[in-house]
Amino acid sequence: MQSKIQTLPKEVVNLIAAGEVIDSLAAVVRELVENSLDAGATRIIISIFSEQWRIQISDNGMGMNLVNLKQAANPHSTSKITNLKDLTKITSLGFRGEALHSLANLSNLEILSRPKLPISEKENEGWRVLYNQQGKAIKTERVAIAPGTIVKVSNLFGKWPVRRHAMPSPGQQMRGIQLIIQQISLCYPDVTWQVWQGSKLWIQISPGATAKQILPQFLSTVRLNDLQYIQQEIDEEEPKELNAEISNFSEYKDSQILDRQSLELVLGLPDRCHRRRPDWVKVAINNRVVKVPELEQTIISSLARTCPRDRYPVCFIHLQIFPYQINWNRHPAKTEIYLDNLKFWQQQINLTIGKALQFSSQIMPEFPLSERVEKILKVSENTGNYQSRRVLENSPDNSEQENQELGLIELKAIAQLHKTYILAEHPNGIWLIEQHIAHERILYEKLCDAWQIIYLETPIILHHLSSVQIEQLQRLNIEVEIFGDFLWAARTAPAMLAKRNDCADALIELSKGGDLESAKVATACRSAIRNGTALSLPQMQSLLNKWQLTRNPRTCPHGRPIYLSLEESALARFFRRNWVIGKSHGI
Repeated sequence: MQSKIQTLPKEVVNLIAAGEVIDSLAAVVRELVENSLDAGATRIIISIFSEQWRIQISDNGMGMNLVNLKQAANPHSTSKITNLKDLTKITSLGFRGEALHSLANLSNLEILSRPKLPISEKENEGWRVLYNQQGKAIKTERVAIAPGTIVKVSNLFGKWPVRRHAMPSPGQQMRGIQLIIQQISLCYPDVTWQVWQGSKLWIQISPGATAKQILPQFLSTVRLNDLQYIQQEIDEEEPKELNAEISNFSEYKDSQILDRQSLELVLGLPDRCHRRRPDWVKVAINNRVVKVPELEQTIISSLARTCPRDRYPVCFIHLQIFPYQINWNRHPAKTEIYLDNLKFWQQQINLTIGKALQFSSQIMPEFPLSERVEKILKVSENTGNYQSRRVLENSPDNSEQENQELGLIELKAIAQLHKTYILAEHPNGIWLIEQHIAHERILYEKLCDAWQIIYLETPIILHHLSSVQIEQLQRLNIEVEIFGDFLWAARTAPAMLAKRNDCADALIELSKGGDLESAKVATACRSAIRNGTALSLPQMQSLLNKWQLTRNPRTCPHGRPIYLSLEESALARFFRRNWVIGKSHGI
């Protein structure tokens, strides 16, 4: 049964943020598309004729009968809320009842619609309605139309030419429309989208099971395998305070369409994809991409020291939150919100991103294909340029059992290549891990957890320090005092560097600039195992075990990828094991 469109009471209208909702072509598209999605559309076609200031949007949603069509463009008329209490439990994209009325005032508005589920045989027909500037229906006629709605907006801002001239260039407006469609499609992955510029198809987005299948369709540099996906329910938190209108939380919750909270994450793995700007660090709440700077900063902070310098992650987070925790009344365009329980959601985002960065067996499912890899390695072992000690099948510290208890993948060191790379087998193929940067990641996170400055029994003499270098060392809490002509004595040093033979060189390096985080990276880099160092199999296995347990095992603190994966499926394709032997001989 269709909802009835009706005019909101004055007390509700007064509580809704006032403001112009239609200020560009992109705003028209946004408002009409949101109406289509609220109507349950799974196919939306947008036609834009920017030079004629004309837009048409067609959908296969629930449609409207004639009674609702006549009411649709009246001021503050909507079917999505009816009273004050509804403002605390909004689950729809639109709710103000202003968009169609504003369009009628600013353009020539025409709507064609036919209900998908008619109440009676009489309503099983389509209607076309024209509206005047006040939003009143001035002409109605029956039309042949499929179930759904077509909204036609023409001569937009025709009576306000000054406003047309003040708008951004057509190219900028089209980019705004493109961004709106991309963002909404991530929140509604099951919807098919087509956007036409005149007679030319401009954007086409095919439906997918999750946002992970949608993102690569409009980010050409991102592949499906570059993305990590996690979707999990979030334990419900009882509200500390509710509005006076909500007297019983359980009764309130039962009235909600949303009965549980969840977090959906699509993360571009930092060793595979990143961007020059933070333009694809996006947060959506209850099916709408919004600006919540605190949450966006949480995402960037959680991925610090994972991407290369001056690069930013690709990350989309979609939160489903009980509506009473959200105040959509912050901005007329509904792009900015007030969010209760902000710290709680920051914590949940941190935990989920940390989980996505791990080599967890839950995220990287195991496949029983390692026997084939083992046979390949045995065949090539005698002639290959790598060291292997197969007499040591298991590391002495029962690491395999510990990894299973921690939910980590089984990663088994089997060889060292060129005294630089550790060759490791795992259930789905083989990996090459560069030993230096893997160890650097281990040490860096150790320093992040405990940056310790200790006193030196014997001071370290430093030569030719400038005043800038001395100030830099002092900022890092390293005590330096004059020891003679052009000589300075360092009385303290980072604990990780204190016993190194090259501690003096390391302190000189730290004195050349950078903040504390940079000092930690430099210290970890200098202290890590050097490439060219021969390792025994137990040493390699120990390194792999510690590396897997880091918070971000995918990249070093400089953003370099730590491992190269060669999946068993790729080996099978290379060696063409899918061939039928008879056919390969021409039989």
